[in-house]
Amino acid sequence: MRSTTPARLLLTAALTTAAAGAALGFAAPASAGCETQPTHQYCDLPVRPDGTFDRCLIVFGHGIAGVGDYQDTRMRCYPVDPTNIPYNEPRHHIDP
Repeated sequence: MRSTTPARLLLTAALTTAAAGAALGFAAPASAGCETQPTHQYCDLPVRPDGTFDRCLIVFGHGIAGVGDYQDTRMRCYPVDPTNIPYNEPRHHIDP
């Protein structure tokens, strides 16, 4: 049986708080529609008159700081033409 030490509880609380803070720091705009995957999230902004839209990819942080390779949560936004959606992404505009 595992013992629950104060240090273990503190580490768990710190990691949970850090993950929640990172998610809030990379929140999509309220007008965006989002689709969540296990390791990332796609959020689409409203469609422009020409049919294009901006898509944001949020990749969630993973790993434990100081143990192995830690990756911070990061976000990248880019324009999408609905006639040429990048491979391996949602094939439609994600509505809010």
